[in-house]
Amino acid sequence: MANPEDTPKGQHFLLSPECRTLTVLDLAKMRDATAYDWFKRLRWPETEGKPYCPKCGTVRCHTMSRSRFKCTEKTCKAVFSVTSGTVFHARKLSFKKMLIAIWFSVNSVKGKAALQLSREIGVQYKTAWVLLMKLREAIAWRREEMVLDGQVEIDGKYAGGHIRPENKAEESHRPSPQEIPEHEASVRPRDPPARAGRPDEDGDAAWAAVRDHVSREATVFADEHGSYNDLAGLNKLQRVNHSKAYQTDDGTNTNQVESFFSRVQRAYVGIHHRFSLKYFDWYVAEFAWREDCRQVSNRGHTFQVLGKALSRPTSRYLCGYWQGNKPPDLIWEG
Repeated sequence: MANPEDTPKGQHFLLSPECRTLTVLDLAKMRDATAYDWFKRLRWPETEGKPYCPKCGTVRCHTMSRSRFKCTEKTCKAVFSVTSGTVFHARKLSFKKMLIAIWFSVNSVKGKAALQLSREIGVQYKTAWVLLMKLREAIAWRREEMVLDGQVEIDGKYAGGHIRPENKAEESHRPSPQEIPEHEASVRPRDPPARAGRPDEDGDAAWAAVRDHVSREATVFADEHGSYNDLAGLNKLQRVNHSKAYQTDDGTNTNQVESFFSRVQRAYVGIHHRFSLKYFDWYVAEFAWREDCRQVSNRGHTFQVLGKALSRPTSRYLCGYWQGNKPPDLIWEG
């Protein structure tokens, strides 16, 4: 993993050689056996890639055909592979193609569209869409144990949605943010990591987000929205009234979280064009991860996402998605 301190003084990290340590040419020359070895090392990092039984934990496993392993314990005899029980369960793509797909996803600054990925790696749109969503779900899991400290900003954003204008100008009106259906709230510190992914900007949701994911010693910065009034009972709270100024005379502002929301908006407009409210949480979780890892090389990004995907269980929302296994309307309540 690249060290930002090695970047020449005055040069942006994204312009430095340390940022681009893995290229598509490197992956194109890679054999599938090498990609398979990367999968094994990140699935079983404790044993440096040596497989162990997911049921009993023994390392005494016999290698079978088609990259499968069999536990030799008499009371177990489990048969498994490097992707068994992970988000890649029941895969059909080769290891090299999955690795290239992950690289294309993480190497895109504002996210990767499934239609574009399907063209780049030569698969159906459905295959690319489910693969990308499985990666986003795996990334989103990192927030469950996240606790933010220091100076933390909280704000809400209305994104997406569209009200078709009437033919005549006098019959049309500009919709207010409350009329646009897709909505996300976020809490983030002024230094990484960021946590995004609350479905509402109401008082209960904001209070629960700060209670569960912000240290009691942290200072919370918020705007004048009434949803944040009760946060004063949890943490030290500083407010800025955006109807009067972007920041107060003493420097109180929520500029960092607003900057993050601008990235979400640009991804919505320029990359995805739209995404459903049902999956909005996962998309924003991916954007937050990109924000946190902006000083990591693309090789490090690839390893991080592959490792997260191999450490998460099979998705109960996306495994068999196109066969009718649909997630609930509010996946963050699952």
